Amino acid sequence: MIRVELDTVIARSIEDVFAQLIDLAGYSRWMPRRDLFRRTDVTSEGPMGVGTTYYDKTWMGTFHGEVVTFRAPTTVGFRETLRWLGMRVMEARPTYELVATEAGTEVHHVGEGEFCGIFRLMGPVGAWMARGERKRTARALRQALEQ
Repeated sequence: MIRVELDTVIARSIEDVFAQLIDLAGYSRWMPRRDLFRRTDVTSEGPMGVGTTYYDKTWMGTFHGEVVTFRAPTTVGFRETLRWLGMRVMEARPTYELVATEAGTEVHHVGEGEFCGIFRLMGPVGAWMARGERKRTARALRQALEQ
């Protein structure tokens, strides 16, 4: 099991931060493409909420996921799976918890994941990659909202 926890403060309202996090199609405007991320978009109809499905295209492949927690404007959680040739390679569970403060919004981000089957051998490399990617995501989110 891989687990990464990060805390950051963003000098914007909780509503602005939450809106940025749930605008999956908009991730390509603020997430750097030089690392793991390539593109994200919603694949289901209707308003964003529990059960909304999406894809998250990375250089490792395309994760297919769904929103598993949604409490506006404080919490959003996702679960996504990467498959290669039909085999489960990895499952990731990023969650964001937001708290409004005088300085803006405190963001507590937890990224959990695990490799499946034979791919568990990739655990140490995956943990290193996850830490870097989660840090880049939090930094990019803050920079995009504070510009």
